[in-house]
Amino acid sequence: MELKFYFFPTAFPDETLHSILSRYARLSGLGTCSSVFDSDQAEGSFSHNVFFPCRLADLVNALPPGTSLSVPQLIERHTLLPYYQPFLTAHHLANAQSQMADRGGQALKLRLGLIASRLELESRVRYCPACVVQDTACGGVAYWHRVHQLPGVMICPHHMTPLTILDHRWLSKSSRRLQLPIDDEVQLHAVPLEVCTEHRGRLLEIAQLSLQVFQANAPPQSAHRIRSEYLRGVIALNLASNSGRLKLAGLARYMSAFFQTLPASSEFSILGSSPDGIPAAWVTKILRKPRLTHHPLKFILLASALGIDMSRLLQRDEHVITASLREAERNKATLRTAGVSPGYVSSALSALGTCLTEDANLIEQAVWSRALQGADAKDIASGLGVSAAASVYRIIRAAPEGPARWKQSRYKRALVGRRERFEAQYRVCLAQECADYIWLYRNDQQSLAEHIQELGAAHKRNRKNNRPFSELDHILAAKVLECARSLQALPSKPVRISRARIGRELNALSRFEKQLSRLPLCAAALASMCESLDEFHNRRLYWATQELMREGKPITEWLLYRTACIRCA
Repeated sequence: MELKFYFFPTAFPDETLHSILSRYARLSGLGTCSSVFDSDQAEGSFSHNVFFPCRLADLVNALPPGTSLSVPQLIERHTLLPYYQPFLTAHHLANAQSQMADRGGQALKLRLGLIASRLELESRVRYCPACVVQDTACGGVAYWHRVHQLPGVMICPHHMTPLTILDHRWLSKSSRRLQLPIDDEVQLHAVPLEVCTEHRGRLLEIAQLSLQVFQANAPPQSAHRIRSEYLRGVIALNLASNSGRLKLAGLARYMSAFFQTLPASSEFSILGSSPDGIPAAWVTKILRKPRLTHHPLKFILLASALGIDMSRLLQRDEHVITASLREAERNKATLRTAGVSPGYVSSALSALGTCLTEDANLIEQAVWSRALQGADAKDIASGLGVSAAASVYRIIRAAPEGPARWKQSRYKRALVGRRERFEAQYRVCLAQECADYIWLYRNDQQSLAEHIQELGAAHKRNRKNNRPFSELDHILAAKVLECARSLQALPSKPVRISRARIGRELNALSRFEKQLSRLPLCAAALASMCESLDEFHNRRLYWATQELMREGKPITEWLLYRTACIRCA
């Protein structure tokens, strides 16, 4: 049976989608989720009491004519995505909107980093008793408010009273039920939060900052600008030098004192834990690298600690958004070449029109442009001045089949370079002596055989290495002696002089293994210069003794062997 709504209740301000559907079930007289949404098309997935409901396109298609609700409006007004979107990249935001409209589920939480976050385990369903009374008096029914479900919100920002929390064990068994705060089952499993008087002021500030982030509906912000704003606040408190170098000991003490004003439970117990004398890892990551992949609660807590104005932090500059949209339209072909489907490009551009900043857009396009040329992560990161792990890898993984296309581009670039080097070397030496012969034999054997056959005749006439073994023996023996002496003269920690090491240095290891019997001078040079394991250890120990004397350390047996990197028997 196809899902169809014959009427739909008008949504209240800040009401969750689950609350709207619960009121619909009451008004329809059915009451249960299975009775209301008995449909193979929707499977009731958008009615679950979760942060990110999915299959919203099916819900919108089933609404009666005249209902002015679209998928973007549902996401913006009745889900928690606006709370997360300022701290997402444009790719992640567009992908989240697409998945909520369609499949959603665990894949969405995985892409947003919530599966691996311990804060997700501490998230609970909450409501405000004062709001229940007010909503019943004004609208005739109590409903679930989105702001009460935000992580870290333990006090109602409107009535400044502690919230009531639902038992998560009971809720996990009844997440498919359509419930309202006034229901008897909900009241039976509700527990009022106990908040100490000394914690109320800070908790109220965090609740108000969370509401401020929620209501701003800000676009994805520039990672570099957010980091600079937080770093400016740290410098103002004399917790970092003017160059941005953090004073870790002072910052650790300051953050420890800040968390003393918060409860040592729920989300705050996770974020407040840190090693002695060192700030928590998430604090230093936000201050050191321009990353937007942290949980919004971390940004809110740090803003509260440093006294940063969230309204100034979450900008919505229409001139920047317009410039970004025009730039994205000009580079639409680049995005599609990078493996992004046309539908994904369209959804990304629509999101860019309302929630994209110029910096993030330009960085993503520059990363993809260099990735499709076959550049590796370090070259891309150094060329653009961004972090390889935080920017390059995340941007590439965000695009459909991005890692596979990047791998193919790097392979093609390596293949072209190795073919060119082999062609230049093959004109003057044997194929097996070329540096890239083994790689090409393993990865490009057919093309290698055709190339050798094509240039075989010219190679036989022009190669200079087609000399008798007696002449080659003299030349190679001299190279062996020179290579061994250079290895002995290395200023760093001594390396063992062996036939394998000399063969790798001279690119002649295969010749040593197969033709050494025909090269007596070379064999004699190797025998005279290669050292045994005991000789190598003695040389290492002598070097370790000199190092310890130079550093003024005592020369003991264990320290001598450790410096020489020799395992005692």
